[in-house]
Amino acid sequence: MNPRAAVAARSAGAVPAEAAGRLRKRYESLICDLLGEGLTGPAYQIADLAVADGLWAERLQRPIELHPTTRRCAFFEPDDFWFTSHLRLHWPRIRAEIEGIADPARAGFSTAGLDGSSVRGGLWHQLMLWDRGRRFDRACDLLPATAEAVAAIPEATVAGNGFVMVSWLQPGTWIAPHCGPTNAKARTHFCVRTDPEARIRVGDRERRWEEGASFTFDDSFEHEVWHKGTTPRVVLIVDTANPYLTEPATVVRRDQANRTDEMHGFMTAMQLERVVRTADGVEVTPNPAMTEFIRSYMDTRQIGVVELKGSRLAVTFAGDGSSR
Repeated sequence: MNPRAAVAARSAGAVPAEAAGRLRKRYESLICDLLGEGLTGPAYQIADLAVADGLWAERLQRPIELHPTTRRCAFFEPDDFWFTSHLRLHWPRIRAEIEGIADPARAGFSTAGLDGSSVRGGLWHQLMLWDRGRRFDRACDLLPATAEAVAAIPEATVAGNGFVMVSWLQPGTWIAPHCGPTNAKARTHFCVRTDPEARIRVGDRERRWEEGASFTFDDSFEHEVWHKGTTPRVVLIVDTANPYLTEPATVVRRDQANRTDEMHGFMTAMQLERVVRTADGVEVTPNPAMTEFIRSYMDTRQIGVVELKGSRLAVTFAGDGSSR
């Protein structure tokens, strides 16, 4: 059976096609929680159940969005991506820019994994340069040589589902096993700097990064990162289309539409009505249902103000103004 027919057969099998994505998401969330707690056996038992139900083809490749491809592989052939040699030519300038950053958080990098979904120890910072054709000027101005090199890669900066970011992993970080949300992309790691004790596993294969070199993988396969060294590991991540997609144009259109769905899903999951970025942070307005829930909770407990700062809870009670 060819790959397209196999996907169609699975979609028409035990699980209705319209429910497949929703069920994959729930399965993957549970599997990742178990893997993050070190419960590998139960996690893979659940993954095998999902495979038996036709949601995935194998336990180590678990995307939410599953597209037909002519071939499935954890790592792609290096020759399929011309721009890896281009990035290597620019490596000295890219590295010099990275070496000029002492603290990624102060430089404007965001902290990844704050929801605890994958980062189970250490610190992981990211700086997004391009996303689906949109250039992020502040980030590109911070790293002009890197931005110049990346701008010459239309597959990542112009094509519909291209994506580029700098990933900065601090020593002591563990990114627990997880799978990317779609098999539509090929993820290239171009190593700017690394430590011999930083490693990645994709599928059942483990690798170390080499400075100035690249490898490309399908991040819908389960992957995990350990950094047991002493110096940061910094890679330039470049997402381009999976070269084995049977209908790439259709996938690009669907991924563009999913961008709005992604934002809607975030707002809905967080129960937010409005979010505004300010100079000092963000202003958040809960949706009416959450606002009423919070109001009722505080009124029944006579709370005027409550603040959680780290592990410390500060409460000011309404009426008498007492606090604890």
